Amino acid sequence: MRIVGAPGSGRTSLLKSVVTKLEEDGATVYTMFAAPALAAVPFAGVLSLGLDLRSRTIGILGIVDLLSVQMARSGMHLIAIDDLENLDRESLAVVDVLRRRTNVPLITTTNDRPFHPRSSGYLGSIPEATVSLAPLEYEQISKLIVETLGHPAEVDVVANVLTKSGGNLRLAIRIIQTSALSGRVILKDGRWCMNGTELINEHLHGTVEALLQGLRPEEVRALNKMSLLGPSPVDLLVAAVGEDILDNLEYNGLISVIEGPDGALLAAVFPPIVDDYLRAHTLSSRRILRSAVTDHLVAEPVHHAVQAATDDMLSASISVLRREMGSNHAAASRYFQQRRDAFEELCYQRWQSDHSLSNAVAILRVYWGAPANPHRIQEVLLQTHTDGGEPGDLFLFTMSVACWQFSHEKNLPGAIATLEALSAKEPGLRHEAEAVTAFLRASHGSFPGTMDPLLGDTPGPGSPDGIGATIKSMLELYRLSPQKAQETMDAAGGTPVHPPFESFIRGMAMLSSGREEAALVMALECREKALQNADQLAFVSQSYVAALSLLHHGLFDEAEYLMGRAFSLGKPGFLVESLHLAMLRLSSLRDAVPATSLGVTAGSGGTENGPFPGLGTGLHDLAASRPASAKAFDERASRIIEKSLASGFALEAMHTGLFALGLLPGPRVRGLLQKMLEDRGMTVHHQLLEVAGAAIEMDLPRLRRLLDSYVLDGDTFQVSMLLRGAEQRCQLSGEPAVASEIRKAAKSFVARFGVVGTLLDFRSEPPGSSLTLREIEVALVAGQQSNQDIAEQFGISIRTVESHISNALRKTDTTTRKQLADLIRNAPKSLTSGAVAASQVI
Repeated sequence: MRIVGAPGSGRTSLLKSVVTKLEEDGATVYTMFAAPALAAVPFAGVLSLGLDLRSRTIGILGIVDLLSVQMARSGMHLIAIDDLENLDRESLAVVDVLRRRTNVPLITTTNDRPFHPRSSGYLGSIPEATVSLAPLEYEQISKLIVETLGHPAEVDVVANVLTKSGGNLRLAIRIIQTSALSGRVILKDGRWCMNGTELINEHLHGTVEALLQGLRPEEVRALNKMSLLGPSPVDLLVAAVGEDILDNLEYNGLISVIEGPDGALLAAVFPPIVDDYLRAHTLSSRRILRSAVTDHLVAEPVHHAVQAATDDMLSASISVLRREMGSNHAAASRYFQQRRDAFEELCYQRWQSDHSLSNAVAILRVYWGAPANPHRIQEVLLQTHTDGGEPGDLFLFTMSVACWQFSHEKNLPGAIATLEALSAKEPGLRHEAEAVTAFLRASHGSFPGTMDPLLGDTPGPGSPDGIGATIKSMLELYRLSPQKAQETMDAAGGTPVHPPFESFIRGMAMLSSGREEAALVMALECREKALQNADQLAFVSQSYVAALSLLHHGLFDEAEYLMGRAFSLGKPGFLVESLHLAMLRLSSLRDAVPATSLGVTAGSGGTENGPFPGLGTGLHDLAASRPASAKAFDERASRIIEKSLASGFALEAMHTGLFALGLLPGPRVRGLLQKMLEDRGMTVHHQLLEVAGAAIEMDLPRLRRLLDSYVLDGDTFQVSMLLRGAEQRCQLSGEPAVASEIRKAAKSFVARFGVVGTLLDFRSEPPGSSLTLREIEVALVAGQQSNQDIAEQFGISIRTVESHISNALRKTDTTTRKQLADLIRNAPKSLTSGAVAASQVI
């Protein structure tokens, strides 16, 4: 077995744990530890075994003879080699000859650099398995912080550790430990928060210098120059520093090659913590010419039409996404952040030189999606000259002020007052100001009764007339009118609509109308463009659309990866901060526990409902619940849906209904969902609702007919979830025979359509867990004995027996005494053991 990983990836720790487990199971393991300093020392690896090597064993064959005798003894024998590429040649020859003689199993660790001459000498001649250690992802870094420091961390802390370490386990641990030691992160309200903007500290200098150990002077100079230049075209670097130097640096894992926005290959220093270290030192040196630094400007995002999705396009998109999941994206994330921050700095410097309204709008639009700098935002808001600017710029400036007040300061009245002041001062902008006011009220939970007045007026000259259409489309999405949302965007053709807003609205409209595959294809394409353009607003919003589509198909690994990539860029700007929070909650659905390790308590700290799925806590609350009966779950889910509908958030209500049907189907949720769709003339999810009706009513013949005639659609995974939930519903209701039949039907359905999604591990409380001990005692005998007999057996009155049985029937959602008794008997033994013992005593 070959364990492959970069230095610091944890491969040695994994080997040690494997060896420990093998030795606990009775195996004898001969472990060799190699090191770069001992690579030229003969027999260094063999000597690390600690064997008694006498004079007669001198030489390769003599040592092989000695080890062969050892391995001829009874029991399992294995050889383990850590850091195979640094094993001396003599020890390597001993292992090779010994393996040919005894066919002894071999476990090795080696680096992930291809074509290493020593590591490929003999391994290929025997059957082998390779375990590749991938770089850490966002959620793993989150859990690592909890394990190391004892408390969860905010999103920005996790994103910084992930980015700086490049996903390397050893570096991540060192950064976490030294950041707390040096005060770069502080504990605030039970959560680690950034104390400044950087995690690099003096305690990390030795760690970085160890990575640079062994480099030649010309290679160090090349790294210094690359650090100053930033990500640069490979062909220019080849001409500047030489191809051999670049090859050696890449071989040692100190540079990474990524694809730039125009498809050109760019090389950058890696891991990013090395880049930070070198930059800090070279910028302070007078021998380095500052003019060597090349500015990288960010091109304005370009909107492209997206073709309709097909099955082939969907499969191709998911295949590309899975290939991306297998790579180390830390370098690409670092490049994204560098370009984003450089563009922000450029816009800010322009505003500092001229406090004009147009320059202020330019920097504020950066903060719509990029991490907001509160100090700079307040500076821009207070010092910008608003007189004499264009009406469009004045509106965008005021809109940004209102959105900042709403999202950051949590001051809705203040935001509305800001917009009303704009309407009074500039009557030509009243239409747009009222539209933004309606949007903020709706996002806060106060949905306007009618939206016709929003576009009833004619926009003033020079005003951004695309804003009204954008907001109306967004509100149409809120109330589940995807067709109207699309038509509104189409009617606004030619108006200056911000491309990320339009693509987000169209993606959500596709998703709401049942075209999840088309939404996914479009979202992944737009996400890739956003990555190339360093556009965090588009990247976050498209990741959200794609994640919702993937979750609908049960592709949790892919959805969590997309959300993790968005988290790794840090907390985004104030216009997409809510989507960021929604993804934090959605990312915890599979585990059905609060996502405290992700920097937010998913089930708390907010209202139950919101405009889009995940913005409210309702979805997470349902996943984390452990209902004692199907009826109780149905009532709770219905209440959440009704509350969303009352607020005008029909889109969220529909997603909550679909989610609840998959967990534990109930008649009230199904009725609400069906009426919601019928009222809007939507035929999507028709097959799912039909199957749900038959499963809830336990009509097995009808259920079989519906499943046999089922036509493949976007709800196939949801149907498999529903059948699993219906099986659990029957168990809770004391119908194990029906549950068994539904399980068989579900198995056949999954095999027929090849459903590949991951079913949520949703569990209810054991049947009867809400009953008292005396209610359980009475229920156990209620199916065979009369009330009089039960009263005499337990020494209680007949009225008390009737009360116990009535309560038990209500709590377990059963209808007959026999059904109640059967349910309790089939419950876990831990629930009934005490009652059975008490009955025997009586």
